[in-house]
Amino acid sequence: MATGGFREDDALRDGLSRWLVSQAELVPGSRGGDQTLRITSLSHATAGLANETLLVGLGPDHDGIVVRLPPMEPTFAVYDLSIQARVQNAVAEAGIPAPAPAVAVHDLQWLGAPFLVMPRVEGYIPGPAPLFDEQITGGSVDEQRRLPDGLIDTLAALHAVDWSVGDLQSVLVGPTVDEALEFWTGYVEWAGNGDPLPALGRALDWCRGNRPAASTAAPSLLWGDARLGNLVFDRSRRVHAVLDWDLAAIGPPEMDLGWYFGLDFMMERLFGDRVPGFPSKSEAVARYEERSGRTVSDLDFHEVFALVRALAINDRHQRIATRARRARGDDRPARPPRENPMAQILLERLGAVE
Repeated sequence: MATGGFREDDALRDGLSRWLVSQAELVPGSRGGDQTLRITSLSHATAGLANETLLVGLGPDHDGIVVRLPPMEPTFAVYDLSIQARVQNAVAEAGIPAPAPAVAVHDLQWLGAPFLVMPRVEGYIPGPAPLFDEQITGGSVDEQRRLPDGLIDTLAALHAVDWSVGDLQSVLVGPTVDEALEFWTGYVEWAGNGDPLPALGRALDWCRGNRPAASTAAPSLLWGDARLGNLVFDRSRRVHAVLDWDLAAIGPPEMDLGWYFGLDFMMERLFGDRVPGFPSKSEAVARYEERSGRTVSDLDFHEVFALVRALAINDRHQRIATRARRARGDDRPARPPRENPMAQILLERLGAVE
């Protein structure tokens, strides 16, 4: 759910209904100028914090659409849905199973905000904590293993996409680590309202002092949020769709791997265990290297940098949630930001490499 709250269902339904009638030719999955599309259901997705996502049914003869709006309170200073659409359509054209076409609508007359429309893809989406997802833990070791293997294979395929075809470099952060560090240093300052968590400052200082030497390998298009909860799987546990391109960038592929392994490290430290069928880091790296033909390097740096990014976003969400509670008249004391358990996990990971 969006941390800063939801827009009213009636207003969303009315605006989308008018858009469907006026812009039917733009609706993914429609038959050109189909004027028979009607909203039969509308609900808010419960996962995801950086946006407001609607699941919209359009009757029995249509698979439905997903509508994404900027959150009521921004996770990022700039939230450009046209960039997300551009990336999503480019990777879909290259063979990555991202829902397409993704259509960015900028006319505010419909919903009072820009929005992104894409096809709805049915399937199983893992929960945010795999250890507590019964559809994962209830399966055999082999069935459990297929999920992270599918993610690693997806990354290998994505990192082979020729991002220069769509001129994505003109709209995405990258392609160097220095550019990524500059962007996220600015984000930490903005998201923390000038008072960022000390753990973030310490870790960013370490990242700046230990950034990898410039690589001779070609940079890759990066997913940015490489985790199981952003994949849709079919009944055979094969990847059916790749979701959420908010954090797409260009850079070394280890940035995506570091995000996946960093979040895995965080989950294990938070909950004290991991799914038994999931591969070890060394096994996952070996699979990636085999599938991609690349040699992975500098993972320590990229895991720390990934945890910096994840904590900065989480801290932003926590601050928004605290303000929302206070606006509702809930004056119960919130946990001080400096006590965020993710900050302690970042410092633990940092201590292992300092």
